[in-house]
Amino acid sequence: MPGFDRLARKASEARSLTSRVQAELPETVRAHVLSASRREDDLVVIVDSAAWSARVRYAGRRLKAQLEAAGEPRITKVRVKVRGKALGDGR
Repeated sequence: MPGFDRLARKASEARSLTSRVQAELPETVRAHVLSASRREDDLVVIVDSAAWSARVRYAGRRLKAQLEAAGEPRITKVRVKVRGKALGDGR
């Protein structure tokens, strides 16, 4: 099952990156970050509303510098996208 193993590895990497991104953001913003991933040299952060996307964009330069200082490969830019939370998630 090489395809499944690759998918599982990518999912694990995405969870790890999401956790690192959340840890570098202000506490009030962390819960609104749904996921983070890499698209080539860009960091893509998914948040749950436009209001929180503005906060993440504002923190983008600092976030980029902190992640790179912690060993994340070079980030060209931080892109923020909005996706609502799934229905029935209790929030």
